[in-house]
Amino acid sequence: MNLLENIKIFIEIVDSGSFTKAAENLQIHRPAVTKAVQQLELESGVRLLQRTTRRIYLTPEGEDFYKRSKALSLQADDLMESFSPHRPLRGQLRVDMPVAFARLVVVPKLRTFYDAHPDLEIILSSSDVRRDMLHEGLDCMLRVGELIDGDYVARSMGYVRRITCASPDYLARHGTPETLADLRHHQAINWIVSNNRKVIPWHFVTAQGIEEMTLPGKLILDNSEVYITAGLEGLGLLQGMNFFLQSYIDSGRLVEVLPNFPCPSRKLSLLYPHRHLSYKVRVFAQWLEDLLDGMLDGKT
Repeated sequence: MNLLENIKIFIEIVDSGSFTKAAENLQIHRPAVTKAVQQLELESGVRLLQRTTRRIYLTPEGEDFYKRSKALSLQADDLMESFSPHRPLRGQLRVDMPVAFARLVVVPKLRTFYDAHPDLEIILSSSDVRRDMLHEGLDCMLRVGELIDGDYVARSMGYVRRITCASPDYLARHGTPETLADLRHHQAINWIVSNNRKVIPWHFVTAQGIEEMTLPGKLILDNSEVYITAGLEGLGLLQGMNFFLQSYIDSGRLVEVLPNFPCPSRKLSLLYPHRHLSYKVRVFAQWLEDLLDGMLDGKT
């Protein structure tokens, strides 16, 4: 049991980024955190962490130890939970998801989850960039679009409908495109993947299949909140998730364009780092699926 407790302390050090924060999060004394690492390093025979005055670093052995101990800790927690299915969920659940999902879908309904699981603490980060799930100690991530290869398992949640639109002011100044050929005379607000600085092409469904286009544009963004603001200000055409843009279309602040050339839906996936899905993630995933029911196209 002491070994498992020391492993949990080590994981918290890596996840929180410091010995002091780990002690605060686990509500134990700072010397106990130091002692736990010392014991693990003594018993394993390798140095797991390098410490400086400002931060800690995992050694190569520590990186491998962290990945394997994270899986072991999750399995130990799930083992106890699976034999006590009515025991309240406790501890922390670390989740990351796109900004739009967090603001418009999850956070407004999160109280219903807490009503059912009041003892669980959720650390919810929201970002529109790719995250290293293992390095950052995340239990799961919600992601839209095609997935890159990685050390994770993906659970399909459905497909997100998308739409092309612009502000009435923009269309008054530049005209409304009627065909895909018209787009070369328009300005797009383009989206970039921050990790690799790659501008995402636009996609349209045609009679010949999916057509991919790189549209001209003077503005490239990587934040969904800023993206919608730029569209509302008439800086160009937008192409994005339907649920994110529909309220602005309903209010008349944005106008759908090219309805005869719809956008292909994009896959929504819940990613978790190990093949053994923890009980906490399983419960959260089911709540999320119920929450998204009716908002997404069906799974395939």
